[in-house]
Amino acid sequence: MRLFLATLTIALVLPASAANADPTNHFGTFTISCGGHALVITSKPGASTVVTFDGQPSNSVSVLMGLTFTVNGDVVLEFHKPFVDHQDVTVCTSSEAPGELLVVETLLTPRGP
Repeated sequence: MRLFLATLTIALVLPASAANADPTNHFGTFTISCGGHALVITSKPGASTVVTFDGQPSNSVSVLMGLTFTVNGDVVLEFHKPFVDHQDVTVCTSSEAPGELLVVETLLTPRGP
């Protein structure tokens, strides 16, 4: 959970970099579950490539729009980019450790594999 939070924090702080032909060659990956779907995403700053969506190769990009991390109900970290109603933002929730809750808002373009 803490590695995942650190990765998301770095993605927020650093500017987006140029795209690489093989996004997994220089960056690690992590898995996140959103609404019953498993996504493997590269751990890189800016928009991250979705490597697989439910085990299928994907050409989607995940743009982090916001996150909220709480411990025992206290907000430790919160960040939100503005977005409009017509953007289909996916909300992912994870609570791997007791008392910790991570809520992530991501914009997937295009959606699905």
